[in-house]
Amino acid sequence: MLPPTKPATPTTADQSSDLAVILRNGAREQGQSITLNDGDDLIHEGEVSDRIYVLEAGEITVSIKNQSGDSTTVATLKPGAVIGEMTLFGETRRSATCSAKGNNVQLISLENETALLLIDSNIKARNALVKELTKRSRSMLQYINEFSYLTRLISSGDLARVQSQINIEKPTDDATVKAARKEFATMLARIKEREAELQDKIQLLTIEIDHARAAKEVDSIENDPIFQQLKNKSGSLRDRLRGA
Repeated sequence: MLPPTKPATPTTADQSSDLAVILRNGAREQGQSITLNDGDDLIHEGEVSDRIYVLEAGEITVSIKNQSGDSTTVATLKPGAVIGEMTLFGETRRSATCSAKGNNVQLISLENETALLLIDSNIKARNALVKELTKRSRSMLQYINEFSYLTRLISSGDLARVQSQINIEKPTDDATVKAARKEFATMLARIKEREAELQDKIQLLTIEIDHARAAKEVDSIENDPIFQQLKNKSGSLRDRLRGA
């Protein structure tokens, strides 16, 4: 049995529910303690899910990777948070990477089977788990809607509206929505940088074209028969002047 710890401060109302209380108590009695330091990964996106974690002290950041391989932080978890509970719904792979933020981050791990037995024995915990799943599903829908809208704006070239949407801040905004805007802010900055580079290249190319055109015109003039005659006459005139 693990030594008793101080009651954790919950992150959200859901995390202070019977679900979190039962899982925390069960983890303290049947789980294993873990200590992480700043930057240490607790779980990796894509790895097999086989247990949940209860955050007792410190903070954990949650990040996901986009198609370019860039990581975006979508949440910061506080003491009392239950981490990886989606595995209890049959999710076999981790959907995000969770890492320690700061030193001496304390967690307790609990195997899936043990956690499910704890939840199954308490109807309030089962209801809390369903509520958490509903919240996660709603959050994912908000993320998809925001991502789709910003994608359409990017595709249409309406960068001003993209910037305006990114700047929106509402108290009701979900963390995943904020993460989507942050990701598109990075994308927008890259687009503007590439546009600036393209403008520089176009300007340089224009100068090179002007120089090439001028050289071609000079060559055309020099090869013109009339110009050659004038050039020869000019040369003859200079020779006579020198002789005089």
